[in-house]
Amino acid sequence: MTAVPAGRRRDSDEPAVRQVTEDLVLVEVGGRKVLAAALCPHRGGRLKYGRVDGDRLRITCPLHHTTFDLSSGERLSGAACASLRVVDVLPGDLSVPEQRDPAHDRAPAASAEAAAAPGTAPSGGAS
Repeated sequence: MTAVPAGRRRDSDEPAVRQVTEDLVLVEVGGRKVLAAALCPHRGGRLKYGRVDGDRLRITCPLHHTTFDLSSGERLSGAACASLRVVDVLPGDLSVPEQRDPAHDRAPAASAEAAAAPGTAPSGGAS
């Protein structure tokens, strides 16, 4: 089990929690980045000091030990309270894959047809 205090980081595979705004923390664990509420919904415990379980993708509040699922925000154990607000779950690699535009894919074919038939007027143009 990979569970370490949220503020500590022994190596690149260990979970880490960073406060990114007053209201949000960024949890980096298991090849994922989770943006979640900075305060526990039970009594406002500061989750940047929580315990992260990287194997199960969970965070435990340091105040009353309520545990939340980081992918859904669901309370899994501890004091009865609302779910943890999870804003976004991102893959570890934040590079954006190349997006293919179907309209763009058709444009080269139309250009190739126009180039293959010299002397013809393009469609939709004035004659």
